[in-house]
Amino acid sequence: MKISKGLELELEITDLAFGGKGIAKIMIDPEAEKPFTIFVDGALPGQTVKARISLKKRRYAEAKVLEVLKPSADEIAHDFQPTPGAPWLAFPIELQQKHKQAQVFELFKKFAGTNLATVFDEYIESPKIHFYRNKMDYSFGPTTETYTEQKGTRGEDDFYKVWEHSGFGFGSKARGQFWLVENLENPSGLFDKDFESHLPAFRALCQSIEPSVYNSKTNEGFWRQLVVKKSFHEDKFLLNIITNLSEGDFEINTLVDFWKDALPKQIKGFYWTQSDDTGNANDKFKTRDLVYGEATLTEKICDLEFNISIDSFFQTNIFSAEELYQKAASYVQASDHILELFAGTGTISQILARQNPKAKITSVEIVEAAVKDAKANAIKNKISNIEFVCADVNVFMKTYAGKPPVVVLDPPRAGISPKVLQKIIDFAPQEIVYVSCNAATLARDTETLQNSHFSLKTFSLVDQFPHTAHVECVTRFVRNA
Repeated sequence: MKISKGLELELEITDLAFGGKGIAKIMIDPEAEKPFTIFVDGALPGQTVKARISLKKRRYAEAKVLEVLKPSADEIAHDFQPTPGAPWLAFPIELQQKHKQAQVFELFKKFAGTNLATVFDEYIESPKIHFYRNKMDYSFGPTTETYTEQKGTRGEDDFYKVWEHSGFGFGSKARGQFWLVENLENPSGLFDKDFESHLPAFRALCQSIEPSVYNSKTNEGFWRQLVVKKSFHEDKFLLNIITNLSEGDFEINTLVDFWKDALPKQIKGFYWTQSDDTGNANDKFKTRDLVYGEATLTEKICDLEFNISIDSFFQTNIFSAEELYQKAASYVQASDHILELFAGTGTISQILARQNPKAKITSVEIVEAAVKDAKANAIKNKISNIEFVCADVNVFMKTYAGKPPVVVLDPPRAGISPKVLQKIIDFAPQEIVYVSCNAATLARDTETLQNSHFSLKTFSLVDQFPHTAHVECVTRFVRNA
């Protein structure tokens, strides 16, 4: 059998790879010693699927599910609408835990030469496995894509495709086709159930006002996104409707009134953002106006209160985040100076400051809005022993002359640059507490630290995102004597 891009074939899924793709193995060469591996996006162990090859390499291929021909015996029934944000909804939570833990253990064995079983503390389950998210981005876009072949001018065999997009979609982006949108007709099981029950009616209202949705391939169309944040502490919402630039009469209060009527007393603020940028319209915009209510939400975590603006980063699952922060704080030994890098809104810093009231905490974060929120939150929580620094960690570390005995890290998925990690090693801190949302980059950095006189002493996993392949790691490294 010859494997090539576009080939459709039937596959039995036997396992899950790190990152959540299903694993299928087939014999393509009768003389080969081992079967050929295909990683299948959107497949679960035990399923038989029809899939299309999307990428072919010498040692493996990647494919996308076209149809589930036979479900897995492990799958469970649910009433939620499947979305790309929860590919494992039908996968029992205990099996999700089993696969996540096994994959992380295998990564560390392969890339760091570490047997995590010897230092493993615990796997912390999410206190809520449904309706746990405090932020959702709902996209507008076309729902279907078709093409016609047109005759070219370079001979009788010259044809080209003319693509057409249609439909008024509002919900989640189609898996593998980001320019298309699947309408959300039923709750996703991720965000507030009552809020999502009003989305079909909101879609109809938007379509009646302006029938064009944004097409990322052409950068045309009016409606782009609805970004929603929820405070579980207040039980209130902050909304941001994002559109293309408005040239005609558009009464924004029609949208505000819809949500005020749908969820009385729960709409705390409503923004209108206009953007014609071809990238992330929520980051690069022409205008943003608070057209109703207040600019921030208030959330409570670990008995501390935090103001959350429409732009600031905050952990999406506060129930697991509380477990995560408490675990990280428990790994930090008493110290007179603690440096936190990639600090976000300073949540860990404030927990550590309360835990170590006599210590100096230096909190470094690149996003200006997050640092502004962090400072306001510290005042709100009557915490005064934190120095907040707005800077790129890579730049900050070039001139930082301190020698903190404890360093706390919570970097983005890409991990830490080698230069920053080396600078931390040069500090020779007694302890490094490293929180990571990407076990692969953490395993890479673990190898570097272990080769630089640090030992991995304790390791925990926290399930921040049930029904996905993602899992958070909390680690404690100690400098060898």
